[in-house]
Amino acid sequence: MATYLYRSRPPGIGCQPDGFIIDTRETWLPARTVGARHFFGKVEYSEPLDFEKIHKFELWPEDVKVRAEMVFWREGDAAEWLRADYLAADVNMLREYQERDAKAWAALILLEEIKD
Repeated sequence: MATYLYRSRPPGIGCQPDGFIIDTRETWLPARTVGARHFFGKVEYSEPLDFEKIHKFELWPEDVKVRAEMVFWREGDAAEWLRADYLAADVNMLREYQERDAKAWAALILLEEIKD
């Protein structure tokens, strides 16, 4: 099961990719705060969505590891080598930079050094 939150608008026609589990879609008006962010609802899929669809529909993966992988995916052609480079970096250095470097945070998540 893969759960996604609506970042920019509530659920509706054309607001999420096809294939979601019908009874799992929720609308939150007013928006709810989850962590430090506001969301307008949630939706679930039996299989994870690809990053293109998550990005296109402005969804937020509930799974922190998926969010961490997306940080590198957004780098396009440089994603693979950046991911490898960050994952090979010293953990203490990553911790030092995690507050201001999303890739350092993502690497720590993927290395299971922090939980979100």
